Amino acid sequence: MPVLFVLSMFFLSFMPLWICVVCIEVKSLWDGTACPGTEWIALGTIGFMVVLGTLVALKMLCGESRRNTEEYKVVTAQKDTLSTTAYLLSNVLPLLAFDFTLWFDALQFMILFGFLAILCLLHFRCDSNICLELAGYRWYKCSLRSASEDKENITVLIHRRQLNANDVITIRNLNDELYIGRYKKPENDR
Repeated sequence: MPVLFVLSMFFLSFMPLWICVVCIEVKSLWDGTACPGTEWIALGTIGFMVVLGTLVALKMLCGESRRNTEEYKVVTAQKDTLSTTAYLLSNVLPLLAFDFTLWFDALQFMILFGFLAILCLLHFRCDSNICLELAGYRWYKCSLRSASEDKENITVLIHRRQLNANDVITIRNLNDELYIGRYKKPENDR
């Protein structure tokens, strides 16, 4: 899985935090902080990283959608409804304890955020992203079948509210257990 995609998903998974930080920084600028440079650096960095992360995610999710795909029939599919909420509560919410208008708190935050990024890269964690959820993507634990092979207990990210048994999807591999899927409409629905 491309490292840039994982890092983009990691950064975008903290979108509620970035919105809160932007509000804190704008309020600090509005109140007339003694050193506005810190706030402007934070706002610029967050803005740049959100745009960059979005572009990388879109390229991976949409841009390469037809290459290296395989067609499968869904045997079972179970929607993952807990990982995003658990991720927000366990990783994002505690980071709001930092005062982002102070250099030392910002440095402490960057140290913790860096360690979380390393863990995300080591374990290929990009499955709890509120931005993907809002864009209509869903995570499913699936068992799939094709003419040549079966795939058991894999995770598929697909732009579909409901994935049912006997649906036909095309998937492409991100890593050993994580796939991006695309729903294939039945011939009579086209």
